[in-house]
Amino acid sequence: MKKPLLMLALGLSTILNSAYAATYAATPSGDGYQFSSSFAGDTNFDDYISFSTTGFQNIVASISGSSSNTFTFNTFNLLDSDKTLVATGTVLNGIPQVSFGFLTSAQIGTYYLHVVGNSTGATTGYNGTISTTTAVPEPGNYALMLAGLGLVGVIARKKMRDNV
Repeated sequence: MKKPLLMLALGLSTILNSAYAATYAATPSGDGYQFSSSFAGDTNFDDYISFSTTGFQNIVASISGSSSNTFTFNTFNLLDSDKTLVATGTVLNGIPQVSFGFLTSAQIGTYYLHVVGNSTGATTGYNGTISTTTAVPEPGNYALMLAGLGLVGVIARKKMRDNV
């Protein structure tokens, strides 16, 4: 008697609290990408959104949920092509919108945003953007490069004087 009841409970649990997992590509848009997903009813989601960089670039990603207190994000991470953690996003669950993001620099390649959360009740979803811009060196890097070039010039001049 216990086994049929256990099977019935497991079946009802699966129907009432469905899990949604997907891997999909973000859509190119301007200097970055856009992505979105929607669900109905009580849903746990675990999505991987892929995108690519074309060189050493800064990545800024943000996402917003379309519902109030019936929608929460649990994880928002940047993963490399092997789905290894590169950067951890900050999750800010608030009412009426839910949003979070991060800034990190990455090499050329394919990356994934890993989005995990849950929704209860009404039809809801999320949308977001990924901006990829070419990394610009800091002024300190230019100063260091100029100092190095100056040092090479001084050494070359000294060698020229010693050879004459």
